Amino acid sequence: MKEKTYSHKLILFVFLAVICLFTAINAYEFVANKEAEGHILGLNKLSTVEDYGITAWGGIQKLMGKKLAFGTTTYEDVTLLNNGYATMADQDNNYQPAVEGVTGAKQLADSIGADFLYVAVPPKQRGPEDLPDGVVDYAVDKYYGITSEIKLQGISLIPMRDVLENSGQDWFSYFYLSDHHWRNNGAFLCYQQICDYMLAQGMPINKEAYNPDSYEIKQYEDVFLGTHGRMAGPMYTGLDGYELYLPKFETSFTLDVPSQGIHKEGNFEEAFVNYENVDHYSYDYYAYYTYLKEDYDLFEIVNNDNLEGAHVLIVRDSSAVPVSVFLANQCSELDIVDLRYTTDRDVRQYITDKSPDLIIYLFGSGYLGNSQAVIIP
Repeated sequence: MKEKTYSHKLILFVFLAVICLFTAINAYEFVANKEAEGHILGLNKLSTVEDYGITAWGGIQKLMGKKLAFGTTTYEDVTLLNNGYATMADQDNNYQPAVEGVTGAKQLADSIGADFLYVAVPPKQRGPEDLPDGVVDYAVDKYYGITSEIKLQGISLIPMRDVLENSGQDWFSYFYLSDHHWRNNGAFLCYQQICDYMLAQGMPINKEAYNPDSYEIKQYEDVFLGTHGRMAGPMYTGLDGYELYLPKFETSFTLDVPSQGIHKEGNFEEAFVNYENVDHYSYDYYAYYTYLKEDYDLFEIVNNDNLEGAHVLIVRDSSAVPVSVFLANQCSELDIVDLRYTTDRDVRQYITDKSPDLIIYLFGSGYLGNSQAVIIP
């Protein structure tokens, strides 16, 4: 009996020690990982020893059968859905900042004679049936809340949940195992929906660039440790593959990120693709950003092969990364604005000066309650 009690105490001691260790890591990251001007730092820029620690800690939690894992960053803890896919339960049910942001952006679009479109990206969890018992999550409620508001206001809307559900494919085939973003197949469907809207507004569309058969898809296996994986480790969430879409047709672009001094010229691959992100899985490199590298404040893209195309401006969160590069094939110019990192820029004046033909708001549910992310100041 004493031996069994001693064993239980030892397990408890080890468990508490690990919790203390990663609480200290949380505090370190909160203090040390400041966001640089104009872009976001990669998550979990930790030493190799700490990387191994996260991996081991996630493995322990997996063995314990935990559906909610104590994360190792200042971000939310990780929840495993009933099918094993990882997510972050959204505890904030507020989406009114997004309503205000969309209303204001639509008024701005009207004032400069631009069309306006809202694209609603769904969370990977479809509802309570996907969540472990007792987990409270408002992501789906926020998705339906914002889409209902947009419809009531008569604003043009693409509800991507409906599109994915009606595609005939398995819902989770559009989402990563270890990350909250959608896969590039879902993003490509979204791109096609935007093309359909543009065509209906009289904007020219390149049919070859619209057709998925016009793209080579390169498969990379086990190279993606997503946001949730970098919180709880690959032993807890698993690893993802990555599908890279490359046009088979001729392309020519220039890409500028003024805040970073970045200037690129070349075809689609040379302008947009960063192969180091799919070299191997890492706590630093992030395969989702194989396109465009990071979430910078502003991208300015010119399509040299389509100078008669529409000029489009996207206000977005990271859900738009793959959608944006696909859409660049249809535009003469494409400007990508991330309000989270434009605090030193007059965005309203920038959009007015650019005078695009179409303004797109594209967001997932995670930032709908964040005023800085969704409201043009």
